[in-house]
Amino acid sequence: MPRLAIAFWLTFALIAVVGRALGGDAVLENPRCEFLADPPGIDVGRPRLSWYVTSPDRGWKQAAYQVLAASDPERLARDEGDLWDSGRVPERDSTAVVYEGKPLAPHQVCYWKARVWDMAGQVSAWSKPARFSRGPADWSAAAWIGRDAARAVTLPDADLAGAKWIWHADDKGPNKPRGRRLFVASFRPPGDSKIDRAELVAAGDDFFRFTINGKLVASSLPGTGGWDRPVVAPVTVQVIPGVVNTVRVEVENGAEGPAGLIAKLRVVTDDGRETVLVTDGSWKSVNEPGRNWHNRPLRTNNWPAVSIEADYGGGPWGKLKMASLILPPPVYLRTGFQVAKPLARATLYSTSLGIHDVEVNGKPVAQDYFSPGWTDYTKRVYYRAHDVTSLVRQGENALGAILADGWYSGYVGFGKKRDHYGKKPRFRAILHLDYTDGTSSEVATGPGWKAGLGPIREADFLMGERYDARIEADPGSKGWAEPGFDQSKWAAVDTGAEFSPAVQWGPEPPVTAFAEVKPRSITSPSAGTYVFDMGRNFAGVVRLKIHGKAGQPITIRHAERLNPNGTIYTTNLREARATDVYIPRGDGEEIWSPRFTYHGFQYVEISGLSEPPALAAVTGLALSSATPRVGEFACSDPMLNALYGNIYWTQRANFIDIPTDCPQRDERLGWTGDAQVYIATAALNCDVHAFFIKWLQDLVDGQRADGQFPMVAPVKVAGDDGGPAWADAGVICPWTIYQVYDDRRLLERQYPSMVKFVEFCKKRSTPELLPPEHYHCFGDWLSIEADTPKDVLYTAYFAYSTSLLAQAARALGHEGDAERFEDLFAAIKTAFNRAYVDSEGRVKGNTQTSYVLAIAFDLVDGEKRELAGRHLVADVESRGHLSTGFIGTKSLMQALSKIGR
Repeated sequence: MPRLAIAFWLTFALIAVVGRALGGDAVLENPRCEFLADPPGIDVGRPRLSWYVTSPDRGWKQAAYQVLAASDPERLARDEGDLWDSGRVPERDSTAVVYEGKPLAPHQVCYWKARVWDMAGQVSAWSKPARFSRGPADWSAAAWIGRDAARAVTLPDADLAGAKWIWHADDKGPNKPRGRRLFVASFRPPGDSKIDRAELVAAGDDFFRFTINGKLVASSLPGTGGWDRPVVAPVTVQVIPGVVNTVRVEVENGAEGPAGLIAKLRVVTDDGRETVLVTDGSWKSVNEPGRNWHNRPLRTNNWPAVSIEADYGGGPWGKLKMASLILPPPVYLRTGFQVAKPLARATLYSTSLGIHDVEVNGKPVAQDYFSPGWTDYTKRVYYRAHDVTSLVRQGENALGAILADGWYSGYVGFGKKRDHYGKKPRFRAILHLDYTDGTSSEVATGPGWKAGLGPIREADFLMGERYDARIEADPGSKGWAEPGFDQSKWAAVDTGAEFSPAVQWGPEPPVTAFAEVKPRSITSPSAGTYVFDMGRNFAGVVRLKIHGKAGQPITIRHAERLNPNGTIYTTNLREARATDVYIPRGDGEEIWSPRFTYHGFQYVEISGLSEPPALAAVTGLALSSATPRVGEFACSDPMLNALYGNIYWTQRANFIDIPTDCPQRDERLGWTGDAQVYIATAALNCDVHAFFIKWLQDLVDGQRADGQFPMVAPVKVAGDDGGPAWADAGVICPWTIYQVYDDRRLLERQYPSMVKFVEFCKKRSTPELLPPEHYHCFGDWLSIEADTPKDVLYTAYFAYSTSLLAQAARALGHEGDAERFEDLFAAIKTAFNRAYVDSEGRVKGNTQTSYVLAIAFDLVDGEKRELAGRHLVADVESRGHLSTGFIGTKSLMQALSKIGR
């Protein structure tokens, strides 16, 4: 080799070595405890520590680590591990290093750092210091407190005078059989005047659908309330003057027992004349409504008249109350306390049955939203901890909290129902004070606290928030969370709670404002109304910056789309009012944003301003659980980049304490099918580890005694029978989190529920391991002109969950279980092929999803898989598009990959 070439390569090698020595060291980043940064107040006895390692060296691998843990930061800085010095541990794990140091006393802080060695024996620098602390030993010193008087609401009687409870005459006796009945009647309003208004009041035992002239005008469905909640519906546009209007009502008796329909329809013309239709003996009924009962031709001449079961107010039903929008004001709670000596550290622990904010000496302790999150409050509630040392001062202090309904007793889901858990929101807190002399004291919630009201007059997730800024200056509210406040006119708190849930540390990240969204334009579709286009759809609230007239309400409405005339489109919100109201003080520029609600929107409509607003009057605060972003996608195609951006922002909008289905309408439930379909993608975008640790506990809490997992978690509004692809989230999600984050402890926690679910599936299946005669199944939701047979979905997902469970059992060392479930999977696979796959590889239903599931879940092998793949590709090519719903679409790429497409 020429000398010049030798010199070049020697020089290059020398530069590489020197460069590695000088700048190629591994760096430990993002040290975490229980997968959160510096979490205070944890109650995990042996918490797990983790970190990331970055290195300029390709293929760098960790060979060993060392963790130092100390009782104060000075010791840690001197490399003294008085709580724990792990020494050099030959281990490549950096995701779940279990703390093996001295047990921490309640409220004690642990300061720690780590360093690592690579495969060549080179050691990194120490990571930056991190910390975690221990929470309270128990909560017995703190009482549940609230104020119930503010929630007292008197509902008016339903306007059903003159109406009768009616039912199908052939159903004899007080207990009617289960089934559906169709009731018909007609009325004719005057034709020589315009109809001014028409209103319907109706109730059905158990559920009903009410139509006028073939149009659905009112309904009550399972999960939305029963016979004791009359539905009130404006029906002016459905009533036709001067002709016979037809009324048809389908009523379902869900179980053997009393059944009936009662209704009153009042039509008023512009000259004051009334036409009133009530349920009475003139109505007719038939045993089974049949298909298209609302608009198909009916010959009712020979139908029997209904039987009158009771006058209104009689029978088993009694007087009914009108359901109205109930929005009690949040309760303000406070106490004063003294700090008589120098303070070393102050830690606040707080929780609630409801949601809350806390202030110390008039300053918020955090900017988090919706603490402590949504759980099954009958079983557990989480607390959050905050270091408030900087807010507490020597001398007189004050501690205050604002308590709102939240998920506990506010409106949740569809059906305009509230008080799902209870009617008495409660707050509970401990302020732990450590002094420099080594002593400590506590301030806890109890009967000595006082309760009042403040500027927030309404606060509800679905309906919105109302804030009267004039009350800020009222002597009864001004400085309510500050020392020296005159609380003599405030009331005593109510103590005690409707439940006694376990109080536990919240393992999930808080909900925070992760981005600000600036509007891109303003339009004015009508005088005094201004619509801001935020440029993107997101979940959150707006920050309002305005000059307003004192006492003049400023109304803020939210929508995802506009009508053709430029006004906001709100039909898709259903019962969610999604409206915030701010009442100005009128003393200059005012800035406000809600704290106890959120909306899904792109457009913001503002009315009530005295003058046109500037673009800067509105800023969007995008809310989401604080799941750090870990992955991004970009390419040369602008449309794909926009699609990915929409995916990311949709995830953010729907990950608000639980994985919801939508952030805008009256739903926002933790649908299990949505979660299992999306969880792997979610983990590519963000660190969702801690987020799912929490939600998977919700899922276990919602599991039925027989092993079935629910449709939603926490289980409210929707049912506890998830059905295929929804209930399977109880197996798919824990396994996915294990695959992504190597969280063995979580898999161990979930494993018993996973076993219970698969055994439930086996028990309810036929001896041939096929579906039973009756079972719930949503099907391949949102499919396009392709009805995948539900028995194919049932058996495919039964097999898939069994296969994943077998893998989980082997990963946990449960070899006997692994073999048992592997054998069960093989048997289900055989049953699937025998029942649904023919010799040409055609899967029953011949839909894209049928083939996708068979291939992706390894239910067809060899030649049959090849043939099934051809059928799948042929169907896509013949249609020119996908026909899969979201169940089939989730597994489509895996199936195509397996057949080499």
